[in-house]
Amino acid sequence: MTDPIVNRRKSIFLGIICLVIFAGIIVAGLWPFKFWPENKVEWLKDQNGVRFYGQGIIYSEKEIAMAPSFRSSNLPSSISVEICLQPETEASSHIGRILSFFDDQGSESFFIGQWRPHLILGKGIHGKDTYREIGIRDVLKKAEKRFVAITSGVDGTRIYVDGILLKSSPRFHLFSINEKPSGKIALGASPTGSEYWTGNILSLAIYDRVLTGQEVSTHSHGSKKSGEEGLVALYPFDERSGQWGYNHASRRHLFIPSKFEVLQKTILVPPWVDFRFNRSYLMDILTNILGFIPFGFFFSAYLSRKKIMSKRCLFLMAILLGGSLSLCIEVIQVYLPTRNSQLMDVLANSMGAILGATLYYLRGHQSASL
Repeated sequence: MTDPIVNRRKSIFLGIICLVIFAGIIVAGLWPFKFWPENKVEWLKDQNGVRFYGQGIIYSEKEIAMAPSFRSSNLPSSISVEICLQPETEASSHIGRILSFFDDQGSESFFIGQWRPHLILGKGIHGKDTYREIGIRDVLKKAEKRFVAITSGVDGTRIYVDGILLKSSPRFHLFSINEKPSGKIALGASPTGSEYWTGNILSLAIYDRVLTGQEVSTHSHGSKKSGEEGLVALYPFDERSGQWGYNHASRRHLFIPSKFEVLQKTILVPPWVDFRFNRSYLMDILTNILGFIPFGFFFSAYLSRKKIMSKRCLFLMAILLGGSLSLCIEVIQVYLPTRNSQLMDVLANSMGAILGATLYYLRGHQSASL
C-alpha cells in the first residue's frame, strides 16, 4: 500500500513543477512586458533623414489622395513613389516594411519592403489569392545608399534603382481597377506593428502620375521641386528634430510618436497570412511545440493523482488547459506592440500539450504512477 505522506509529497512536488512551468510560459509569452515600448526612430544628425534602429514607425494621420478620377473607371489609377534609403541590416525572418500604403482600417493596399538584400513590392494581403509580389534581387545591401523609384499605371509597374530601370511588369498594378487611389502611409513597419525595417530613409516623394524614365534619372541626382506636376507628397526630412516630418507639397505631414504605436490591432492572425517557408519561421513553430510538451506531461501527471475523473477526461483537461493558456497569452499580446498575436502559436502550443499528455499516458501503461 502506498504511503499517504509519500503521495502527498509527490502531489506537492508535481504542483510546484506545474507552477514553475506555468510561470515560465507566461514570462516567455509576454516578455519583455512592454505595453508602451520606445519608438526606435531618431533624426540623423549629420544629414537630412531619419534612422530606424529597431521596431519603429512613422505614419501619416490623414489620407494622401491622388488626383481626382478623371480616368476611366475601368483603368487602374497612377502613382509614382521615390525613396532614398540606406539599409542597416538584411533581415531574413520577414519582409521589412520600408513603406506601407494602407486604408482607414489598417489594411495594406501595397508595400515596399526588403527581404535579405532583395527589394520586394507587394500588393494586397499576404496569404490571400489576390496577393501579388514582384522584386529585384541584391539591390538593397547593408549600408549602401540607394534611390528607388516605382511607377505604376495603365501600362503596369516599373522599378528603377539609382535612376536605372531594372524591372518592368505590365500586369502588376499598385492600384486595382476601381480601387480608391488614396490612403495613409507608414514608414519602418507595417500597420500591424510587425515586419519592421532598419535603416535610414533620407527622402520620400509621391506623385499621382507615372514619371518618365528621364524624370526618374533627373530626380536620382537630387533635382526635385515642391511645385512639380502631380507631386502630392514631398518629405526631405530636413527638420533634424521634433515629432513631425513636414510635407512640402501639402498638409499631409508624418507623425513620429515617442512610443511605438500599432495602427491596426489584429487578434490571432491566420497561419496563411504570415506563413514563411524559412528556417526562422519553422524554428518558431518547433519552439512553440516543444515549449508546451512539459506542460502537457506534468499537468497530466498532477491531475491524474486527484482521481476525480477518468483518464480520458484528465487527458482532455490537460490539453484544454494548455490551449486556453496559449489563447490567453495571444489575446494579451494584442496590447504588446512588440509581440504578434498569431493563431499558429495557439495551434503549435496545443500540439505540444497534446504530445506531452500523450507521453505521460503512454508511460502510464508501463507504470501505475509517476
